[in-house]
Amino acid sequence: MIPIEQLNMDEYRLAFISSRSRMVLAKRASKKLRLPCISIPQRTRPAEQITQAILTKWNIRSVVIDFLPAATASPRCAVVEIRTHDWDCAQAGFEAVSIDDFDELDLLTTHRLALHGILAGENQSRGPLSRPGWIDEAIEWIQVSTGDRFVQIDKEIRQFNAGGSFALIRFGKPEGPAYWLKATGTPNLHEFGITACLTALCPSYLPTLIAMRADWNAWVMEDAGTTLGQQANALSLEYATRSMAELQKQTVGYTGALRKAGATDQRTEALREHVDEIIAYLEEAMDQQTSVRVPRLGPGRLREIGNILTDACCATEELLIPETVVHNDMNHGNILLRENACVFTDWCEVSIGNPFITFQHLLMLLPPDGDNTEADRANLRLVYKQRWLDIVPENKVDKMYALAPLLAVTAYLYGRDDWLRSQRRYEPEVQSYARSLARHMDRAAKNPSLLGALCH
Repeated sequence: MIPIEQLNMDEYRLAFISSRSRMVLAKRASKKLRLPCISIPQRTRPAEQITQAILTKWNIRSVVIDFLPAATASPRCAVVEIRTHDWDCAQAGFEAVSIDDFDELDLLTTHRLALHGILAGENQSRGPLSRPGWIDEAIEWIQVSTGDRFVQIDKEIRQFNAGGSFALIRFGKPEGPAYWLKATGTPNLHEFGITACLTALCPSYLPTLIAMRADWNAWVMEDAGTTLGQQANALSLEYATRSMAELQKQTVGYTGALRKAGATDQRTEALREHVDEIIAYLEEAMDQQTSVRVPRLGPGRLREIGNILTDACCATEELLIPETVVHNDMNHGNILLRENACVFTDWCEVSIGNPFITFQHLLMLLPPDGDNTEADRANLRLVYKQRWLDIVPENKVDKMYALAPLLAVTAYLYGRDDWLRSQRRYEPEVQSYARSLARHMDRAAKNPSLLGALCH
């Protein structure tokens, strides 16, 4: 029987490599070569967990440079570059061997071919970061861009994300100063251009951009403060609300530039044009529900929601609210508190549309059952309204507050819209998520404030 503590763990084989050789470290077991294995908690950042586990187990520093996919019933393989160059691997029971010395049971042929390419630096199909030594190039790039030398110390590198085309790494002491390097690949290539565009339009509300590198689709930012997740409260959300409103106002009139940079079109008109497609998918997803814990929303009710959503879109269009940037991934980790203001990160899901959608997403960060939640929600509405009164009349702001909840849930569901035309729409996890959002849409569509606004 599997121990309970292992049920929620993922196992990874580790292909330890060094930028100074073309060998892999292995251990012998029953005269056969074996890659070491490590287990990490599920639903965590694998790169962060793996490097921390390696530090704990072998007291060496490392970076994950790629992940090789798992075959059926086999663990994934993490390709790890050793950063502790004086490590006595033999004392730890390892020996340096050729990739071709492994048998198929411990190193699949596909993994063997990928490792050959990674070690030779000839694996561009996997991405520009799928090779040993790239982290040293990154350090030099940051040093040249900033003039700082402290980032050359390995113990001041903390890795959060990894892959041939992806990286999220913090360089610097825990107490600062520090820099962040982020790189993105398909399907998130657009975040590079959007980050550059938003930095130019509203630099005060994004982390300070230090440098960009197109061949890696990467950029370096100054560390911008503490995430809201570490000290979220009504006051910090007030700072976030005020800062987001000012950021959005600075993007009024620049939606064309944001679209060109890669932002999705979530204008109210675009959402309205896709209502039938969204409702048809929700019917399909509901039809796949097997759980009896909550009742399905039937086709009739879903069509009613679609009609209400169409009316809400039309009512919103009549208000002529200026279109702005919409973040679409408002969570505590993407909001950084700096003194009495906030900056915002992770613009991968960005769109152009009605600004009140992002405000509604901010409201959802309040605890639903807090002692003062209703009062806090009213205060945030007041703060956001005050920032818009020089552009939008008060009666229109109040009407948007009634319309926004249904539109905000729809925007979450619609996302970048590409999934609706891909095989992802059939994935059970995607369908389950859609059913959950459909129930949120159902509740929002029953709200008396919304129905009252549509009657006037």
